[in-house]
Amino acid sequence: MKLFVSEMASLNGDPAKVTLHADPIDVNTSLSSLATAPISLDSILKKCGDLNRFHVIHYFFINLISMSSAIVGFYYVFGAAEPEHRCRLPVSIWPDDTQYYPINRTHETIINAYIPKTKDGTTWEKCVRYASANPNDTLISCPNGWVYDRSIFGYTFTEEANLVCSHEPLKSWLATLMQCGGFSLLLIGLFADKFGRKKVTAFVTILLFITCVITQVIMQWVPMTINTKFGLLLLNQFASGLTASTFSLIFILMLELTSSAHTSLAGNITLVSFTIGEAILTLFAYLAKDWQILKWANTCFIGLVLPYLYFMPESPLYLYSKRQYNQLEALLRRIAETNKKKETDWYPHYQEFLRNQPLTLTYGNKMPFCRKIHQTLVNRSIMTKLLTIALLGFTSLMLYIKISYGLAVMKISPYLGILIGAVVEAAGYITGNVLISTRLARKGSFVLMMTLTTVCVILIPIVIKHSPEATVFIAQFGKYSISGAIAVSWIFVPELFPTSIRSGANGFFIAFGRIGAIVAPIINTSISAEYQPYTSYASAGLAVIVVLLTLLLPETKDKPMDDVADYEINRSDA
Repeated sequence: MKLFVSEMASLNGDPAKVTLHADPIDVNTSLSSLATAPISLDSILKKCGDLNRFHVIHYFFINLISMSSAIVGFYYVFGAAEPEHRCRLPVSIWPDDTQYYPINRTHETIINAYIPKTKDGTTWEKCVRYASANPNDTLISCPNGWVYDRSIFGYTFTEEANLVCSHEPLKSWLATLMQCGGFSLLLIGLFADKFGRKKVTAFVTILLFITCVITQVIMQWVPMTINTKFGLLLLNQFASGLTASTFSLIFILMLELTSSAHTSLAGNITLVSFTIGEAILTLFAYLAKDWQILKWANTCFIGLVLPYLYFMPESPLYLYSKRQYNQLEALLRRIAETNKKKETDWYPHYQEFLRNQPLTLTYGNKMPFCRKIHQTLVNRSIMTKLLTIALLGFTSLMLYIKISYGLAVMKISPYLGILIGAVVEAAGYITGNVLISTRLARKGSFVLMMTLTTVCVILIPIVIKHSPEATVFIAQFGKYSISGAIAVSWIFVPELFPTSIRSGANGFFIAFGRIGAIVAPIINTSISAEYQPYTSYASAGLAVIVVLLTLLLPETKDKPMDDVADYEINRSDA
């Protein structure tokens, strides 16, 4: 006996109609498995070959976007680094003073005569020199500019624009504008819920690439003042902030391409790929030793991803939430064929799955975008979750940045420092992934890692008075534990929300994390060292509040992401 499925036409020509056109399927080989368990999209994804050849191929290319996010995001560390510098000697005394370190004994004698040493006597003052070779003369700012040490960072934009001493605050705008660009995720996340993960990711990535290429071409080959170049670089950095959006979108896509059995692994792969991007940027910076060459290397890496955007799959959960069954069937067949699965392995289950859909889902009109936002705002459960994850995101990133300041004690190469930090982060991400697969699940794992982080934050200001080496160890362990907490939260938060608002909710979560990342350095630089311990204790108190609020959230381990109540599906047409 053979089973044939004909076209299901929707009422009034609704575009959400379902056209099923499969090959004949033997009922005897498939119906017996249909009655074993309730059929969900999650179970169908498993039947199509969960985490198989299809996923390996696409996860590799999708995570190139994750790596590019790290490469662009950490550019500021090297491209706008502040190298060692001193005042340039008067032209009448030494006409060609371009080397930071003395080139001979005469040069060293003149430098020591004109430029005072720091209190520890190891280096020269950075922003002042004597008006003459007399050490009793008046100290003045550097009237002839500065000389920079290129042995570590090479030629940075800091040197080109002289963003040191009184001009140093301007340099912070390069980091601030990139952080501000990340707030675009508040809108981009909503657009991804409306138009799809693939379309919005492709659009944002292409926009980012074009903006970077145009601004870099102008900066490199068009004559201009340094102020104009600074403005173009700020625009470039703002556009670079869009990588926060692309990372969030592909993270959601990674989770939604697989079943609930592998969401934690998929998310962890993306996070670890981010740390690989940090290592790649470090390599680029070490080889380039020039801020513009480094910019071009980063942009070229983004360009490598562009051809793949055409082949990148859409999220099956998004297609299901939008009732785009033709596209969903085509995607499932593509997954199954790539994974060498037979039609009989999954298609009968998909047919039964469609027959079990309510009429309002199969034939109903789609909810207007504005109405969906209104439904979100008036839903107490959703709003409670949104406010909770906002505080969670803010606190996590604030603690991450705050703990990272402990790395400043390490007197090692900045390249090695970034690599060590990347390894510590990756270890934290992997630990978080392992923990959420145990009995601790999502909530228990987050509580454990955040509690360890809180302990480190409290210990750092106490131990730093007695042992800098112990402080470095605690700071590294704190970075490890907060990385684990971040890994858990990035997987936990998307699972709390329905597909139709998942990307927007995740954008809300990440945007508040950005606020925490901005606030942390402001607190550290604006409060005197005497009161810094109190900021640590306040941060620890905030972490305790987050832990308590997390206990009120529902557990999501092993719960299919398509089982979350969805406004697009479970709504009243009254």
